[in-house]
Amino acid sequence: MDRIKIGRFIAACRKDKKITQEQLAEMLGVTDKSVSKWENGICLPDAMLYEPLCAALEITINELFAGHRIPDEDYKRIADENLMQMLKYKLYSLSNKDITFHEFDHALTLISELIAQLKTFETKDEAVVYLMEQTQSSYEICADAYDFYMGLFHVK
Repeated sequence: MDRIKIGRFIAACRKDKKITQEQLAEMLGVTDKSVSKWENGICLPDAMLYEPLCAALEITINELFAGHRIPDEDYKRIADENLMQMLKYKLYSLSNKDITFHEFDHALTLISELIAQLKTFETKDEAVVYLMEQTQSSYEICADAYDFYMGLFHVK
C-alpha cells in the first residue's frame, strides 16, 4: 500500500466534502495531528478507523487502499490486488524483517513463479533435473528444494 498516495486521497476526499482536518479528527475521535500524518503519508490510520473514515469520506475501503476512486468495471480486480497486498504485509509483519518489504515481496513473487514452473513437469525427477540445470546444484539438494517448495502449497 502506498501511504503517500492514500494520504493524498484522504486529503482530496476530505477537501471535496469541505471539512477540515480538525472536523474529520473530531468525527473519528482522533487528533488533527493524526489526520495530518495520514494525509502526509507518514502513517496510515489504525485499522479500527478504516470503516468510520470511509463512511465519513463516503468512499469504500478498497478505494482507500487503492488511493483513488474505483470505477465499477475495475472494482473486483483492484479489490483482489488490495487483498493480496494486505496479505503480503501481514506475512511480512510475521517475519523477522531481515530484509525490506520490497525484497520480501520480490522473493514471494519468485517463489510463486518457481512453483508454477515446477508444476509444469510431469514428474518430480524432470523438475529436479530442471533445478539442477538452473542452479548447478546436486540432485539431493534440488530434490530437497523441490519437496520444500511444493510442500509450501501442498502441491503434489
